This record gives sequence, C-alpha cells and structure tokens, in this order.
Amino acid sequence: MQALTVIGIIVEIVILFNFMILVHELGHYLAARWRGLQIDKFQIWFGKPIWSKTIDGVQWGMGWIPAGGFVALPQMAPMEMLEGQSTNAKPMEPIKPIDKIIVAFAGPLFSFTLALFFAFVVWGVKRPISASAATTTIGYISEEAVQGAEQLQLGDKILEVDGRPVDSWSGMVDSVAWNTISSGGDTVPVKVQREGVVDPIIVALAAPDFEAAAENDKSSFIGKFFKRPELRRIEGMGVFPEVRPMVAKLFPNSPAEKSGLKPNDIIVQANGQEVMSRAVIGQMIKEAPDNPLDLVVERAGQEQSIQVTAQLPTNAETLEIENPMLGIQWDLTGETTLQRTPPFLQIKHACLTMYNTLAAVFSPNSSISAKHLSGPVGIMRVYYLLFEDKDGWRRALWFSVILNINLAILNMMPLPVLDGGHIVMSLVESVRKRPISKRLLELSYGGCAIFLIGFMIFITGFDVKDIFGGSGGGSAIERVDPIFQP
Repeated sequence: MQALTVIGIIVEIVILFNFMILVHELGHYLAARWRGLQIDKFQIWFGKPIWSKTIDGVQWGMGWIPAGGFVALPQMAPMEMLEGQSTNAKPMEPIKPIDKIIVAFAGPLFSFTLALFFAFVVWGVKRPISASAATTTIGYISEEAVQGAEQLQLGDKILEVDGRPVDSWSGMVDSVAWNTISSGGDTVPVKVQREGVVDPIIVALAAPDFEAAAENDKSSFIGKFFKRPELRRIEGMGVFPEVRPMVAKLFPNSPAEKSGLKPNDIIVQANGQEVMSRAVIGQMIKEAPDNPLDLVVERAGQEQSIQVTAQLPTNAETLEIENPMLGIQWDLTGETTLQRTPPFLQIKHACLTMYNTLAAVFSPNSSISAKHLSGPVGIMRVYYLLFEDKDGWRRALWFSVILNINLAILNMMPLPVLDGGHIVMSLVESVRKRPISKRLLELSYGGCAIFLIGFMIFITGFDVKDIFGGSGGGSAIERVDPIFQP
C-alpha cells in the first residue's frame, strides 16, 4: 500500500509539473502561429525525443532530460544546441523584431496567467495555514540557545527581526524565518513585546558559528562540495515558535498508545504547566524519566486527563537512545486551519518571494548563495513533501502559484536563450534597423546555453544530495522507528 501511495504521488507530480511546462510553451506556440512564424518542433523536456509525432509539419515530442521544454522557432535565434537541427528545408523569411518580442513575451505571460488561475483555485478551496507558520510567539527556548536568548521569555511576541517587521514565523515575506536567514552581522536583533511590559524589548542574539562546524565535518570531498552551506535559523539559535503539541502517530505498544492517547490529540497541559511546545514534554521526561506525566488533552473540542509514563524502547541501544520515550510521532505543523487568501495577494507574495530570493543571492551581506537554489529535481522533491501532507493537494496548488511566478520572472531575465534575452536582442535589432549578425547570435546564445546547462547540473547535485541525506542522513532515531514490546 505504501508503494502505491508513493507511485501515486510521483504520478501527480509529473502531471502537474509537465502541465506548467506545457502552458508556458503553449504561449510561445500560439503566439508564433498568430504572427506567422515557422514552427519546427514542440517538445516537453530536452534531449533526444523518446517519443515524437509530426503533425502538419510540426514535430511534437518528449525528451529524456526532465528540465523544461521548448518550441523550435528557427526564425527567432540559432538554438540548435538545445533544440537540434531544423527539420524544415524551406527557405525562411526574416521576421520583424516586434514579432520576436510578442512570441518571446507570450511564454512568461501564459505562466503568469496560470499562476493567477491557481491563485483563484487556492482562494476557492482555501489554503491550509499551520499554527507553527502563523504564530510569532516564542514557545520554547532550549538550554543550548545562543548568547542573548536568556533575555527572552516564553510567550514573548516577536515584532521585528533584524529591524524588519514580521507577521508570521515561516515563509519568505515578513517572517521570523526569512528575516533571520537574510540577516547579516555578528548578532541578530530581535524586538519582542512582553505581556505586562509597555515598551518593546530588543534582544541581540549571537549569530551561530558555522565555520567551526564546517572544519569538524568528516564528510568526503564530494559530500562536502554538494552540501548546502548552513543558514541562520532562529530554531538553530535555540528559539522555537509556540505550537501546541499534536499527535500524528502512536507507535504500537508504546506508553502513549496504552495510555489512551489518539492521533490528532492536542496536549494542552503537562503536570499543571501550559505546554507551548513539544520540546517542553521532552524536557520534563529528561529531568524526571521515572515520573508519570499528568496530561490535559484536547480531543474533538473536549478536554480530558491522561496519565502516561515514558519508557525506553526495546531497540534503544541500537538507536543510541538514552532517555525514555512516550512513543509519539508528533505533527510538526501543529493545528491547521483553512483560510481564504485573495488571489492578487497571493500573486504579490509570490513576486516578493522571488524578489527576496534574488536580492539575497546577489547581496554581498547575505549568507544565501546560488548553492541554496533548486532545479527541477529539488522542485519535484518539494512537491513530493507537500503531497505527503494531509492537505497536500491544497499546499501543492499554493506552491504552484509561487513556481509559475518564478518561471515567468526567471524567463524574463535579459540573458540569451531565455525569453528576456530574446526580447533584448529584438530591441537592439529594432534600434539598429538591421539584424544582429548570425555569428554574434550563435556565440551569445551558445555560450549562455552552456552556462545555464552547467549551472543546472551544478544545483542538481545539491538537490540529489538533499534527497540522499543532505544533513548527513539524519539521526538514527529519524531513520528507524523505536520498538516497544507488548
């Protein structure tokens, strides 16, 4: 059954991903038909076709390299390196720069229109918002937190990070996570509002030292090369959001299962203390492993009391587990609500996400680099993780808004081979009143194609490393389930 689920998710990803490529290329195709351009090929994915069929002089096909697609328009620019030789021997008439501009712009326009379509769908079906993403309240501060965190308190509401306001914990627009990642300097200023205190409090958190950790990395050369550099995460500094612990799964014969806990139960209190993070429960077990926990659980809107005592699993030694466990797999997102987000607000946030990413990559003060970007493999991995969620299809639709905006914006960059490059070349041709020399076009388009293919291979290496253990493969506890004997 698990294998069928995985196969089903992969099929959904392939269909959705290729649908977005198809729409983008369809924009070029329809515009080319409208402007009377010669069309040789329409292909999804690059490389030699694994399937092709010629209809009315156009070769329709699918390549073997899963990275985008193309419409072969020999009157636009010399693109044989990516598209192969022209299949049409008829002499080609020169076309006007305005025709080239219209055809080039049509692809990003169709991607943007598809993003808007997805945004209206998301508005209709509602977007899942998890408690862990929406809050800005601190729910846990670890004992290993960085210097400065001792000045924070549970329940503090974060107002600003690095001098920029926040309205959520996760995300790439006005969030605690993004403002921490993109911050510079030796400290990260955090402004909080504390209950009972009139004026906000500003705390300087010491930035983590990643260089020391890199020096102690014993990975192979290839492992180190394709390991994404660490990013500043406020959780890595020991500060975590307020998320009431929610049970996702109970391990068979575990103390939690025997106590009567059930999936979707929310832990409200433990030993009379309000629980704002699952880490609080782990800390209680660590401090008094033999003592029972008196829990107040919210189930279907009703509260009830449950007592449970943690114990070591049978395979604790194999998994290198030192402290007793309850046998709970937590829902990391916490409670989730469905909310309507206006379509144009989704588009705005998607554009800001793209802007923030590019600005951070090119900023000399940012720790974010090209090594943190993802290609088709990484994007498909994100879709897979989204589809695994109980509201996965809703999350995938929301992510498709962002992805199509990214596709539209990236293709409008003024680089040869990309749509924006075609537009720039056409504008230059329009100003010069004569075509650009074929030799110059071949050199510029060929050089840019080699660069983009090399860059795609480069970031794909990081994507593959993420799939097969981007952080050293994870801990033993993450790889193997604890076993509790009946």
